[in-house]
Amino acid sequence: MTTNRPRATVLVVDDTPENLLVLGALLQSSYVVRAANSGERALEVASSAPKPDLILLDVMMPEMDGYECLRRLRANPQTQDIPVIFVTALNAAEDEQRGLELGAVDYITKPVRPAIVLARVHNHLDMKRARDWLRNQNHVLEAELNRFLEILAHHLQEPVRRQFTFAQMLQRALPKPLNDSAEVSLAQIMDGATRLRAMLHDVLLYLSVHQLPPPSAPCSAIEAFSAACAQVSDKIVASGAEVNQGALPPVWIAKDQLTDVFRALLDNALDYCRPDRPPRLWVAGETKDGEVVLSLTDNGIGIPAEYRER
Repeated sequence: MTTNRPRATVLVVDDTPENLLVLGALLQSSYVVRAANSGERALEVASSAPKPDLILLDVMMPEMDGYECLRRLRANPQTQDIPVIFVTALNAAEDEQRGLELGAVDYITKPVRPAIVLARVHNHLDMKRARDWLRNQNHVLEAELNRFLEILAHHLQEPVRRQFTFAQMLQRALPKPLNDSAEVSLAQIMDGATRLRAMLHDVLLYLSVHQLPPPSAPCSAIEAFSAACAQVSDKIVASGAEVNQGALPPVWIAKDQLTDVFRALLDNALDYCRPDRPPRLWVAGETKDGEVVLSLTDNGIGIPAEYRER
């Protein structure tokens, strides 16, 4: 059975023209072959269309050796997933170990044996196709799961609202004073409805992050946190909580989204406080490697050890 699958593209990188010719002639009957005679040129070719499906990379090259070239390939989101096979005259065990530790998928020593090169190129391209297929399937499944969660969260909001409303009506309608058992039961019903409503809100918040367009400008995290505190001010006052704020750098996110994130964190900290002490909350942020890391610390009951990995 024949297929119409397009031919894979292989990038051959070597500073010696004869090596480029040998590998090119060996591969060109089965693959689209691109060539680069330096590490710098390899980085340019790997980032341009047609992007290679596999790279055969020499190690000993002037200016930028293969190890540094591979490090830069892995650091670039456009090229970090391209499998790289080192093809080199370095045949010591420590050289091979270093190459594999840096992220190469295989290591072939020169002089090359054509059958070995063809077999390994074929195998690694097959594995890449399998990984790509799994990644695409994961994206499809993730989209379907998000859609299911969105429908579920929307449909559950009304029953939860009715549960809370009718529990309040029942509490007002029953003759007073209620016995201890009735008081506890009604309180648990309303508390459960409140927590479920908060969970549904968090699910919708999580889904909305992936659906809204990216912001056009950074927002003030300080303003977003102040808005979140205003939204839960009744809880803060009722619990006697002390809320402290450290440095909060601007964040590339819609202000409403960041406000919702802060509110979810505040709600969680205030809901799970210790009964024997007033809540103490501290929010701060810092920039690490171009990303903003926000943290909220509290003196609450914490997360049980068996759930921390989740």
